Amino acid sequence: MKSLPQPIYEKHGKRAILLLHAYSGSPNDVRMLARFLEKSNYSVYAPMFTGHGTLAPNEILEQDAETWWQDTKQAIQFLYDEGFSDIAVLGLSMGGIFAVRALSEFPMIGGGFFCSPISPVENHVPENFENYVRQVLKIAGESESRIEQQVESFRPRVQQQLTDIQEQAAITESKLSDIQKPVFMAQAGQDEMIDPYGVYETAKKLAHTDISLHWYPESKHVITVGIARKVFEKDVLDFLENLPWNEE
Repeated sequence: MKSLPQPIYEKHGKRAILLLHAYSGSPNDVRMLARFLEKSNYSVYAPMFTGHGTLAPNEILEQDAETWWQDTKQAIQFLYDEGFSDIAVLGLSMGGIFAVRALSEFPMIGGGFFCSPISPVENHVPENFENYVRQVLKIAGESESRIEQQVESFRPRVQQQLTDIQEQAAITESKLSDIQKPVFMAQAGQDEMIDPYGVYETAKKLAHTDISLHWYPESKHVITVGIARKVFEKDVLDFLENLPWNEE
């Protein structure tokens, strides 16, 4: 059986990057980006949101999005406790919602999001969650009929959780005007999960600060592992290199 995903923590230089994964994802979502940034002497922490990274999808559904915001705050505290004063925070999809909220509430040096539905958009999260459930339960050795029964039983809870995540996105969106730090935005043109054009609504609300918006026409939602990954990684690195790090 495949080994389960684990949090990533690699201590290199004084510059710390917090990377937050997607809903129903794991630190594997951002593993390649983490490795790439480590090679450029960044310290990288990619924690696991509560309930994620197991072979029991119901463990995600037993959580609420407020718990994941608490996880984000704990991850920031962990980096402070490790002695980092300069932290940038970036996240994929749901992770980006929390990354941007952190930018508005903590003294981060900068940060941003990849394919995150911060402004309200059409989305296909429920269908995607069902595919995730099928995949995970298949690995866990469940029968086809048992898998479909579980998918069916999870539906109302998935809808409830999606509403919960959208409420967190609304909180983040309401705080965009508070952000004074540089913001990185990446959006996949072929995003199959959310309407890609929502990124422009978010950008409008960040027009008062220094924004860096990157559009990847051929990429799909999980941009961190997709077709334009190398270009995307370089764009992230360029953004980070230009942040006002204190190097004393």
